[in-house]
Amino acid sequence: MERAVRWFSLAVRRYPAAIAAGTMIVCGVLAFGVTRLEFQTGQDTLIDPSSGVAQDSERFQRQFGGDYLLVLFETPSDDPSILQLFTPQNQERLRQLEEELRASGDYHSVITPLLILELATTQVETRMREEPLRLARAQDEAAAAARADAAARGEDEDQQEAAAEAARQRVADEFRERFGADARRFAEAGEASLDNPAFVEFVLLDADGEIRRELSGVFPDKRHALMIARPQGNLSIDEGSAVAADLVERVGGYEFDGVTALVSGPALLIKTINDQMRESLVIMAVFAVVIMSAVLFLVFRARWRLLSLPAVLVGCVAAFGLMGFAGIPLTMVTISGLPILIGLGVDFAVQVHSRIEEETFATESAEAGVERASLALGPALFAAAVAACAGFLVLHLSEVPMIRDFGSMLAVGAAIVFVVGTLLIACVVFLRERTRIGPREEVTSRVQVERLVGGLTARTVGRLVPIALIAALIAVAGLYAGRQIGTESDPERFVPQDSEVLKDLRYVRDVTGSTSELNLLIEIDASVDGAPETVIDDDVLAWMIGYEDTLLREHPELRRSSSIASLTRSLTGGEPTRAAAEQAIEAAPEGLVDSVVSDDLRVASITFAISGGDSLNERKRLNEAILAAAEPPAGVTVAPAGIAVVGIASVDALNANRDLMSFVALIAIFVVLLLFFRHPVKAVAPLLPVVLALGASAMIIYVSGMEYSPLTSISGPLIIAMGTEFSVLLMARYFEERSHGLDARAAMSRASLRIGRAITASGLTVMGGFVVLAFSGFPLLDNFGRVTALNIGISLVSTLVLLPPLLVWADEERGFMGVAARAAE
Repeated sequence: MERAVRWFSLAVRRYPAAIAAGTMIVCGVLAFGVTRLEFQTGQDTLIDPSSGVAQDSERFQRQFGGDYLLVLFETPSDDPSILQLFTPQNQERLRQLEEELRASGDYHSVITPLLILELATTQVETRMREEPLRLARAQDEAAAAARADAAARGEDEDQQEAAAEAARQRVADEFRERFGADARRFAEAGEASLDNPAFVEFVLLDADGEIRRELSGVFPDKRHALMIARPQGNLSIDEGSAVAADLVERVGGYEFDGVTALVSGPALLIKTINDQMRESLVIMAVFAVVIMSAVLFLVFRARWRLLSLPAVLVGCVAAFGLMGFAGIPLTMVTISGLPILIGLGVDFAVQVHSRIEEETFATESAEAGVERASLALGPALFAAAVAACAGFLVLHLSEVPMIRDFGSMLAVGAAIVFVVGTLLIACVVFLRERTRIGPREEVTSRVQVERLVGGLTARTVGRLVPIALIAALIAVAGLYAGRQIGTESDPERFVPQDSEVLKDLRYVRDVTGSTSELNLLIEIDASVDGAPETVIDDDVLAWMIGYEDTLLREHPELRRSSSIASLTRSLTGGEPTRAAAEQAIEAAPEGLVDSVVSDDLRVASITFAISGGDSLNERKRLNEAILAAAEPPAGVTVAPAGIAVVGIASVDALNANRDLMSFVALIAIFVVLLLFFRHPVKAVAPLLPVVLALGASAMIIYVSGMEYSPLTSISGPLIIAMGTEFSVLLMARYFEERSHGLDARAAMSRASLRIGRAITASGLTVMGGFVVLAFSGFPLLDNFGRVTALNIGISLVSTLVLLPPLLVWADEERGFMGVAARAAE
């Protein structure tokens, strides 16, 4: 290691301009990769594509289309009649819009209010023809049963006939009570045509003047109607966003007399997230630069104190360019890496800048300053950087693809900003100092951090026992408290709350009762002996309709269901059978049939509309209850699918390895430090303040009543990775001062005085990198940024409170094999 450091020092002193120019050229080449960066917010970033949930959802969308888009038609509050939507002019516009959408090829199915009204008209006409026939059959059956019962009782023929007539009359009375009002209204409505407003009113409204129950899914009340446009399945995020934007534009091109149209739906919300993510990248970068500039100006004590920023920005551009070439996508998580890398890069650069200036000031020689700074700081800073990268790579244990990408991005980015920042800062500072004329004067900072750090160290050294006991209590209590902290799992709270699209989505949900759905994929498993031939076999349909009815009755959060079984019952008015299903498939519009059953009749769907606003944890419990209640016939499989199920799986995956990742990060960084320092105590000591910080922050979050977001579950490895650096640098500086002959307490006092200002500036810049996430506009990132910044700040304080008395005690008492004494030999 020493040989590599000396080589680096020699290269900087001999070829500073060439190294700086070469670094800029390489970064410039890598910058071209930025144009290849892709934004992804699709299913593949949330769950592993090879997982069962992902494959079931992929098959479902391939067969039945993607996440739907909704168009809410609304009449003015002073004219509460959705009948206005069906004027001749508006009917023509609805037909044109439907034809236009179908012709685009972007949609698997388009179901308009007019299509449902036409279907309802067919049902009414069929019902009016068939109900009298059903009455006659019902009367004959009731009369025959009554006659048989009378005969069984030994009654004569006259008595049997009287019983039969009474049974006929009862059936007729029941029929008139159930159907008589509708029959009279049908007769009074006149011509059975949608051009007849009276007939349209009859079709839509029951005898009480309310929307018919069977039409409530499309007509939630007398002022509103829904159009459901389901895009083709398995679209990429950009393709899905384009379809959503296209629907908004197409609907906006039509003016409906007396009716307004509002486009909404989860797909449009995803489009908005995708668009705002791109804008947030620039906004967060600007805020990061502003915050870093303020920290460096106020705290950092050096000439050209803002030099670190441009150097690190160059490194960040190179890092993101390499991401583009490597195919690492930008997601809702990886996009947060920019301010984090800026903060981390400034952290490294500040250490190099501060130490070179310190040594140059002490020796009055730029050459000696670079050489001494490299030998003293280089190994420890390199160890801290490698430990950070190891901690970041632990994120590959996550089951969530975008978290694994985040780990790769941070590890690669940290390595690049470390190399670029170190090379540029060392070369530029050396060139400046080498050509300086006149005496060198040490620069002071706006805030005298040294006094704060020195005072804190002086009060903690010699008081290890009480400090250690308090630290242990905090760590243990924090471990318990961390398990009690809730996790926010309402997807709508992960996105900007002032988003117009989110407001529209909630408004549509308030009107309709639902803007989300839970899908079940029903398939025939031919490998099972005795499996049904199709999903419309009698036993399958009987199970399906009974299953739907039971779930709707037992779970009020399920508003309504849609399947080939319920469609058949709605169209035929009787219990679904294969013959009735075939009749329904023949009579129903193609788009409606395609949404519930495949062409080969071997795959079907059951879709439940869910009341919105539920957390994913509540959805998970509902999903488990629905699956537990499924007892399909042999040879029929039931699998959950769709965006709700993907969301549940992604949150489970985020939380799956939370504790494991933190534990592995500690082990990985311990191994890295052990390899560098070759002493177990020197490998363990830097980790103790981080463990204390994790416990302390958990207690603060618990007491404050905050909740974690799913993304915060991965903050443990990040905090361990970055927080360890402070301890490593302070410990290394202590051993360095000890080797100069100072006693333990004097060495700690000098070390904290010399490096305290640099690690404080470093800590504040890293915190600033996470605080910037609060300006992303995404609550998911905001929570992650605030919690992680809190942890980094506590790590910095823990380092200055716990590590000094621990190292001094180990040295003075020669505990742990005389750590400092052995290091000085």
